[in-house]
Amino acid sequence: MVSEPSGSSPKRIAFLVENHFEDVEFQIPFTALRQAGAEVKILGSRMTDEYVGKHGNVHIRPDASTTEVRAEDFDGFVIPGGYAPDRLRTFDQTVRLVVDAIAQNKIIATVCHGPQLLIEADQLHGKQATGFRAIRKDMQNAGANYVNQAVVVDGNLITSRRPGDMVPFTLTLLNKLNLQIPGKALPNPDEQQYELWHLAEQWGGSTLDEIVSALSRVFLSERYTLTEFQHYERMVEEADVKAIFRDIESMKANHIELLERRLRGLKGAVTWQAVRKDAFTPLQDYRQAADTGVILRRSLGDLQTGAIDANQFASQLTDPITVQLLEQISMNLERYEEQLGDLYRTRMGTQVQPPIPTMPAAC
Repeated sequence: MVSEPSGSSPKRIAFLVENHFEDVEFQIPFTALRQAGAEVKILGSRMTDEYVGKHGNVHIRPDASTTEVRAEDFDGFVIPGGYAPDRLRTFDQTVRLVVDAIAQNKIIATVCHGPQLLIEADQLHGKQATGFRAIRKDMQNAGANYVNQAVVVDGNLITSRRPGDMVPFTLTLLNKLNLQIPGKALPNPDEQQYELWHLAEQWGGSTLDEIVSALSRVFLSERYTLTEFQHYERMVEEADVKAIFRDIESMKANHIELLERRLRGLKGAVTWQAVRKDAFTPLQDYRQAADTGVILRRSLGDLQTGAIDANQFASQLTDPITVQLLEQISMNLERYEEQLGDLYRTRMGTQVQPPIPTMPAAC
């Protein structure tokens, strides 16, 4: 997308917000639209003093409420995610504004939990759309054809899933509005190989340090638990348990390779010396006795903790390449957690006990 001056009449864009919106899902498109010369207004359900993002990083004041504005006064509407859409949908005037905007063929751009407002307005039936995976079934029940990809465009409806999609989402929105940022050549939204984290950082998303820190954390836990699973395999005697442990070891070795490659691509590095000496749970308490039940509990704990950490970072970062990698790692760990859980329940019957993670402690 080659930058050119925007037209003399600025595009008017409204952000629909309530308290606890997802910070970067507001900040990134808001910053880019203003750089492109758009006239951006913040609309709340009430003229409260201030709205605060879910993470407390963004504080904004509304320019008006949805009660007194008209859809025809704007060229497009942006609905960030977080907890805000679930609140927005309870205000009839906000729902009315969305219905009017869609009837007038205005651009509607929504991300994450934003489609909850479209569900309330009965405006998803027959639409190709995406959103946060936790509301996938809700969207389908509302008649949408849910598509699991970064950006889905159906007419003037633009939808995305999460913070990691915010740069492609914003680029798509700029294209749809025929807006460019003076002096800046922007990539096409579907350009897979472009390092979009640069733009995300410039527009208020994750910094390089934050991305490298998250990758390093997941790398450390995968490398640590690979060693643990190698110990687990040597300690158990059952062939089926050994087999699944070997599969998990191969998976973790692949994760480590992919994480190292991504860190090298970002010019990052993992420094083992930076990890506290006491950062790991003591292991002597269980290596002396090869109790398969205890080992299965610990291995389940390792998988669960690793999946939660990777998924948490994938839900927060705004670098698409890193987010895709961390999401895949989380899904892989969840898949083996399910297999190992089935095996554990079958073996232990009524004697099942909670998992015991042996992951590194927070550094």
